[in-house]
Amino acid sequence: MNFIKIKKQKGIATLPMVMVLGMLTLVIVVGITSVSFTESFTSLGSSQSSIALSNAEAGARDALLKISRNKNYSCITTDCYSIDFTTDGCSSSVSCAKISVSNGAGDTANPKVIISKGIVNSNIRTIEVSVVLDDGTDNSILQYGLITSTTWRELTN
Repeated sequence: MNFIKIKKQKGIATLPMVMVLGMLTLVIVVGITSVSFTESFTSLGSSQSSIALSNAEAGARDALLKISRNKNYSCITTDCYSIDFTTDGCSSSVSCAKISVSNGAGDTANPKVIISKGIVNSNIRTIEVSVVLDDGTDNSILQYGLITSTTWRELTN
């Protein structure tokens, strides 16, 4: 009779051990999944931020083209014109650039300043470009709209 009792008590430790191993496995799986989701969202945000910077650069290059065609071009209101890179890009803040151009003379003392904001969803990157025309002369007769110097810098929000 004692022999039968010992056999029944031997397997009782297996159930708690299986439960502990199951819980440990579950904790590891949940941890790996949460790290994967965090990395995925971080990667997506970084990608969108890079695209926003590219949009800002494209907007600044568009403004440089307008200045090279007309040395007196200015657009002084904040975000006075925009470029959509997707359908309804700026109206839905999906992907666009918003640009403004100061009415500076284009000389070294008073350069034209381009502010271009690239927007992708909630990511906004801003670039400022200072433009000097025809070697920085302040004599407008000698300025033909030739861009001789640009200084680019990213503005922090």
